[in-house]
Amino acid sequence: MSKKILIVEDEFIVANDLRLILEREGYLVCGVAASVQEAREFIKQQKPRLVLLDIHLKGKLTGIDLAKQLREEDIAFVYLSANSNQRVLEEAKATEPYGFLVKPFREKDVLVTLDIAWYRHEHSLESRLRKESLLQNLFIEISNEAARWEQKLLLVAMAIQPYIPFDYMTATMKITGEESFKGCSFFRIGFEQYQVIGAKELSVISGLKTEELKRLQAAAPVDKIAAYYNEGNFEKICQQQPVKELIAKTFDLASVLVMPLFLAGGKIFPLCFYSRRSDAYNTDHLALLSRLQQSLFTVIESILSKEKMDAFSESSENKVALMQEIEIISNFEGIIGSSPPLLNVLDLATQVAPLDTSVLLLGESGTGKEKIARCIHDLSSRKIKPLIKVNCGALPASLIESELFGHEKGSFTGAADKRTGKFEQADEGTIFLDEIGELPLDLQVKLLRVLQEKEIERIGGKAPVKIDVRIIAATNRNLEKEVAEGRFRLDLYYRLNVFPILSPSLRERKGDIKQLAHYFALQCCSRMKKKFAGISKQMIDELEAYQWPGNIRELENIIEQSVILNDGKSELILRRPLRNTIISENNINESINHDQAIKTLTDVKHLQQQTERDYIFSILKKTNGRIRGKGGAAELLNLKPTTLESRMAKLGIKKEEI
Repeated sequence: MSKKILIVEDEFIVANDLRLILEREGYLVCGVAASVQEAREFIKQQKPRLVLLDIHLKGKLTGIDLAKQLREEDIAFVYLSANSNQRVLEEAKATEPYGFLVKPFREKDVLVTLDIAWYRHEHSLESRLRKESLLQNLFIEISNEAARWEQKLLLVAMAIQPYIPFDYMTATMKITGEESFKGCSFFRIGFEQYQVIGAKELSVISGLKTEELKRLQAAAPVDKIAAYYNEGNFEKICQQQPVKELIAKTFDLASVLVMPLFLAGGKIFPLCFYSRRSDAYNTDHLALLSRLQQSLFTVIESILSKEKMDAFSESSENKVALMQEIEIISNFEGIIGSSPPLLNVLDLATQVAPLDTSVLLLGESGTGKEKIARCIHDLSSRKIKPLIKVNCGALPASLIESELFGHEKGSFTGAADKRTGKFEQADEGTIFLDEIGELPLDLQVKLLRVLQEKEIERIGGKAPVKIDVRIIAATNRNLEKEVAEGRFRLDLYYRLNVFPILSPSLRERKGDIKQLAHYFALQCCSRMKKKFAGISKQMIDELEAYQWPGNIRELENIIEQSVILNDGKSELILRRPLRNTIISENNINESINHDQAIKTLTDVKHLQQQTERDYIFSILKKTNGRIRGKGGAAELLNLKPTTLESRMAKLGIKKEEI
């Protein structure tokens, strides 16, 4: 084995142990460095392929400082650490390491982690090349399309979207020495839905007169440098270029990536990708576009060929206006909305679905993480195999191991039969570990072994069982804080956090509330065989003004309540103020730094008891009288089971009536 490894560790005993482990396995240890300065000398001279990197080192610079250089030079690295606080963990995560070893570690832990790091590094390169090859082929196909110029540009935009996410894209052309400005823009309005914006449309939307807009465009400097502008730099570039400032203010944009294409005859064709996120772009995006330049030239040259040059002019604005929306059917069944935060989630899900990469879904309770997991599975090559769901927070600690890994007959008291665990049931498919933050520490160790070694051991089993399972985990906890406080293993966190996706809260996507409300209302009316006469404007206004501590789940319950109390002839209205809605403990996700909201049954004396009784009774009917557990009435009402039982007793609801 000729894989060259550098050890960067300032504790002699730890470094020596690592050297012995690696050399016994056949690795070539090219050096041991105790500081960042020493490490840089080794890297310059020895060119290692992987670095084992302690975070806390002698001197002012840390392993995190060195990791940034390793990332730029495309050298894989694995962190070593005994403990880290939340701030250090966040900084380490930002460098995107290929693994994490927690001291003290077993020899097998080191070797398995290295195997995973090699695999991830090699496959990330392979994935990058495959992605670029795919895009290059797409661009060639687009250049050969017998389509109008704006349609070709739109196809280019849609091909790039999963890799260079944008909310607004401009494709323009200026000829050096001339004032003429030609081109159009694409404004994203949904998943694979775009509105084509020409000069006339931009004038109408921005409120700027067409002639004034043309003057601004003619005076705009030509983008000649490939660059990205985030946060303060974006504000500066907008101050220097009024057209960019106009676009930013009109469409609420906060960053831009610029890639100029230099064509024959002094033509410059800048592509500008804008995002609502202030930190949307980085050097990786810029490097990808640079490598794709030649393929992009092919498409643009096909558009600007002599016979089509006349079409690419301002006279085509009216034709562009006819093409207001181009929609492609989405595979995200059951996910409703088109707000930018939601679209970002769908983009990420589309990217990761075809791979076998572990996915960590983050977000508050009730934001639809399970639906996202289902979509990722359905878009993957594993879709014909099962998606097995496990709620780690709903299982008693004494049963979790048996539930996950199974047991043999007679392996413990009560094990009357052999049991196949969830991991075996999910073989060749996907396992969804919901509420992973609730998993006890001893089970976290066993789960880590399963993820690393691709095998499970049944309780009472005589030999390990090989499995092929894709992991999707979800939590509403701040796992970084859990790690810092010793409740969650750092190495397991890094093993799961390969591809994190943050599911936005409902208050972050209020533009979707009306669409969601109509969707839930139609579903409820169909289920209850009632006519749907719409939702009153006053109710929609109140729904959009509310802060939704219970997110989509709470909205669905509110709509269902309104449907139950509606006569089927009039529009739905709110029967009581939203602040008095029956909800209970609702843990708001600390990872997004929202205030924790803990609400109980308040102001009940202001409610009509019969209305409350009818609502609770309908929920119990829906769950066939089941109060506890997943899908039980207590969960649907966001109440503790004991609180619900108390309310039932007070309202005179008896189980035998249900």
